[in-house]
Amino acid sequence: MSEIIKSQVAIAKDQLKTINEKAISDDRAFSHVLLHYIFGYEFIDQIDLVTDGTNDGGIDFLAFDDEESKLIVCQSKYTGTLSFDQIITELGKMYSTVQNFKQSHTGSYNDRLKKALQNALDRLPDENADNIEYHIFTTAPLDVNGAMKKIINTQHEFPSDSVTIYNADQIETEIQKAQAQLPTVKEATIELDKAKNYLEYESDDLSGILCNVLSTSIIQLYNKYAGEGLFDLNIRKYIRNTLVDSGIKRTLDSDRENFWFLNNGIIIACTEFIVDGNTIKLSDFSIVNGGQTTTLISTYKGTNSKEFYIPCKIVATKDDSQAAFFYTKIAEATNSQKPIFPRDLKSNAPEMVKLQNWLKQDGIYLEIKRGQKVKGSYKYSIKNDELGQILLSFVHQQPGTSRNGKKKIFDTPAIYDKLFKVNYDRDQQKKAFVKDLIELDSRYAEIEKKYKVSGLTPIQTEVLKNGKQTIFALMGVCYRFANADISESEIINNPKSVTTIPFVYGSMISNYHEDDFEKKLDRVIKVLVYIITDAYENAFNSGQTTSVSNMMKSDDRYYKDIVSKFPQVWGMMYGEELRTCIDIFKRA
Repeated sequence: MSEIIKSQVAIAKDQLKTINEKAISDDRAFSHVLLHYIFGYEFIDQIDLVTDGTNDGGIDFLAFDDEESKLIVCQSKYTGTLSFDQIITELGKMYSTVQNFKQSHTGSYNDRLKKALQNALDRLPDENADNIEYHIFTTAPLDVNGAMKKIINTQHEFPSDSVTIYNADQIETEIQKAQAQLPTVKEATIELDKAKNYLEYESDDLSGILCNVLSTSIIQLYNKYAGEGLFDLNIRKYIRNTLVDSGIKRTLDSDRENFWFLNNGIIIACTEFIVDGNTIKLSDFSIVNGGQTTTLISTYKGTNSKEFYIPCKIVATKDDSQAAFFYTKIAEATNSQKPIFPRDLKSNAPEMVKLQNWLKQDGIYLEIKRGQKVKGSYKYSIKNDELGQILLSFVHQQPGTSRNGKKKIFDTPAIYDKLFKVNYDRDQQKKAFVKDLIELDSRYAEIEKKYKVSGLTPIQTEVLKNGKQTIFALMGVCYRFANADISESEIINNPKSVTTIPFVYGSMISNYHEDDFEKKLDRVIKVLVYIITDAYENAFNSGQTTSVSNMMKSDDRYYKDIVSKFPQVWGMMYGEELRTCIDIFKRA
């Protein structure tokens, strides 16, 4: 068994023991390792995602991809052997379990699975209700291609194209990738099919060529620089996609002479390129499109070693100050293959770069590109989609859209523009507000960690885990109450007035200098969890919602069941507690 995997299992066991004070088996720890390295979950957020045990329906753990609104049900096999027939049986079991849950036939399953799977299914948008994948992970030295062929050629109920299988080598590779950091490539040379065989084009600002690059040149680039900047200007790192990956691999296996016709090729951006006969010297370069193609060609493990040529566009910008605009245009125009997401297409947009730069000056790191590593020391760090979510919740009072529609933040101009095309840096009040909101998010995370471990009832913990955006929306209401921007009567008359009355920006928590800030924020969060829990239980008991997750993904339910009742709460015990604490949100 892989020593890398074994060491990570041991680390996971130690990490989880500090969180829940319980020793766990190697099998269970393996699921946690996979959630951490394959799906990016921190250990503290994994507790309710691991469901293995008696009556688990063949599902050991779950993951949810917010950007693709996709549920991934998984089984982990910490074992030395696994047959193809066993894999098919286990996939069928997982699929059957999901279908039973869709039909509300859940009585035979354990409570962990009931809660986790029901919440996950309820998170799927109505238009994406069948976006479910089935993954099997094993430490066995499994022939993955052979297993997939067996699945494709065997009759079963589950869809073959929704299946992904990882063996020990692939899991080890993913762990190593997750731990890698990428600087930039300064200089390298690639080889053309023949001397001077290229088409060139030039404008006032840009110069470029179209050419055919030898496959071994690309493999050599990958071998030397995959961990040192080869994809640094890319809008994203390589992210697995089963259908696209399998198509490229089939071509590498049996149709290399037609690779040029069947693949979009790669795009290289650089500060300078020099053509010399049948070679091209590149300076300060990165592959901005085609990372998936490059990775699959370079990590191919089949027996076909025949050389072939890859379509390649090489572009140099003459004005470095316009590079961000240019790379964004390349990304939007050329990245049509999944899994490019709307967030990726905005990663080099001018407003994103500007926002990142001025926040950096104030000690805050904004990640605007997936996979980007934080370099240097910062007070706070946050991803741009996370910033968009808390702005959409706190300011614009759309917690359902925020929680359920990360994708909408970037592909819906009306939402994106009101969140990011605001020129925060030109308005000191707006700028101060954004910084304070990011600090609030960081402080919230610390309090959330504490309550995830203890201090709340099981249903309140579920609300905390699924209700961050609703909690931030209600903190936005508290902010308005604290500054007399909105009245109780206005909300009573029209709960949606929280969206129509203009929001007033300004510094808030940074103005509070008493030594009880943490205590007050802690109390605000806890009381809001109580309020949301009461609203959820009322809705659940009346048959209006099936789970916490289901309730939290709807803006209308937020207005109807939570905001509309907020003025009533304001006059009760919870309201009295809030009124003594919301001065932390008061503007200067």
